Amino acid sequence: MRKYFNWIFAKPYIIHIIIYFILVCLATIFSIASILSASNFLSVLFEEGITNNVVANPSFLDEALNNIYASIIAFGKEKALFIFGSLIFIIYFFKDVFTYLASYIIASVRNRMLRNIRNKLFRKYVSLPLSYINTHRKGDLISRISSDVIEYDENVLKSIISLFSAIITVLLYFIVLIYIDYQLTLTVLLVFPIVSGLVSLVSRNLRSSSKHLQQKNSNLISIIEQTISGLRIIKSHTAIEMMNERFISFNASYTRLRNGIYRKVDLASPMSEFFGNSMLIGLLLFGSSSVLSITPTLSPELFIVYLVLFTLIIKPAKDIPTSFFNIKKGRASIDRIVDILEIENNIKEPINPTAFPDLKKGIIFNNVSFSYIDEPVLKNIDIVFEKGKTTAIVGASGSGKSTLIDLIPKFYEPSQGEILFDNISSSDIHSKEIRNQISIVTQDTILFNDTIFNNITFGFNNYSIEQVENAAKIANAHEFIEILPEGYNTVIGDRGSTLSGGQRQRLSIARAILKNSEILILDEATSALDTENERLVQDAISKITFGKTSIIIAHRLSTIVNADKIIVLDKGEIKERGTHKELIAINGIYSKLCKMQEV
Repeated sequence: MRKYFNWIFAKPYIIHIIIYFILVCLATIFSIASILSASNFLSVLFEEGITNNVVANPSFLDEALNNIYASIIAFGKEKALFIFGSLIFIIYFFKDVFTYLASYIIASVRNRMLRNIRNKLFRKYVSLPLSYINTHRKGDLISRISSDVIEYDENVLKSIISLFSAIITVLLYFIVLIYIDYQLTLTVLLVFPIVSGLVSLVSRNLRSSSKHLQQKNSNLISIIEQTISGLRIIKSHTAIEMMNERFISFNASYTRLRNGIYRKVDLASPMSEFFGNSMLIGLLLFGSSSVLSITPTLSPELFIVYLVLFTLIIKPAKDIPTSFFNIKKGRASIDRIVDILEIENNIKEPINPTAFPDLKKGIIFNNVSFSYIDEPVLKNIDIVFEKGKTTAIVGASGSGKSTLIDLIPKFYEPSQGEILFDNISSSDIHSKEIRNQISIVTQDTILFNDTIFNNITFGFNNYSIEQVENAAKIANAHEFIEILPEGYNTVIGDRGSTLSGGQRQRLSIARAILKNSEILILDEATSALDTENERLVQDAISKITFGKTSIIIAHRLSTIVNADKIIVLDKGEIKERGTHKELIAINGIYSKLCKMQEV
């Protein structure tokens, strides 16, 4: 994909690109025509091209244009000047029209390509395995879909378009130059490879430096993102100066690297201009001999045209090495984008998925083990989460509780063993089907910068306000929602920042109630709440778990004393299982945990 990246995204717009290059050709042809017409017309107008300047072997172009303009002068010089002015105006008008149309088309192509790249990246982001998201910086991921895409547009897309446009322009101009005087033009062409070789020396290590720059840019965004997110901790630990010094130091190294790269890039333009001007001076010296010799092979008018055309070649010719510089610089952004797009999702979906069953038994873990790379997290887990009953999972931090429940909605897949829904393996059911049957309430409540109504109905758009209000009442959230300025239409800020922790949690529970799934997962839903909010949330939880296949990760053991079954995890293994009374009687790990919390 890396090799054909540009082609993959340009392919849908190939017709538009072809039209663009046709328009560039037409604009260049009209530009050449305007110069030729002006020179030859003036030559005939002042009666020099016909009477005074005898060229040894006049070209067909020279003769043809002289004859055309001679016929125009037959109307009289004043009328001919008016006709000539009108003709030049028309030629320039069409040149500018074609130039604008070319820009109009290619701007649309570029923006659509960027849109498609962002869409593809975003689709990839939301499908990435949680293991990848958890081990990579958010700032780096944000940088790839924002800064890297812009870098790709500015340095690769723009430069490729500029490169091919410049090549077309230079070729068309050279065709005319060869036609006017092929010997002089061939001399120029011999010098071009030498110039290109000298310019390419500067750009050899530009790609690797640019990739380093892109990585530093993503690190910069990560530092800013982490600083803003952790501002409360930074201030409370009086670490403002430390963070300032850390950022200033990193920003200085980032600036030095950026300076080095742009110095190399900026060197391309003056180098090209220097060589172009040197070649122009050489042309003046060598071309003069063709005009001033005893038997001239080039008329003064055509030599002037030749020089004008050559000066017009300098800019597009200068754009060619500059474009190569920028393309090499921008290749780093392609590498970083493709790195994301080529990540394989380790959640394998079945080719012919089985429908989710109407649960009779429940969710069965059959000798399930799981590892993050080489680190074992769960070992030989055998559990049955019975239909319609509440199962609680307890254990110290790092015992594998959250990983265990993340296996149920296929956020991860077991390293060995299998998970069954009744008698059907989770590997035979599409993850979307499984997740549609599960409602999840986590300790870290995820809300969006949207209205309360849209947060409760998140993922669905067919609920009425009455249904939403009913869910909020069951979750003990309706009362506080009603007193907000705009009720259910109140925007709650990023991650629900305008609400308290208890209010956010109750909205999350209302969302789960509205979804009305058969399976309910509660991941330490009350651990971060004060006593009053815990009571309200616990009351809401008791309402929604009734009759559901409920799985609760509990930090506060007082909330799960009435669970039908309690599983005690320790270092990824099941050490104890039973009811609250049974586990207390064993006087093992669970009993010790209860004593620590005075349950």
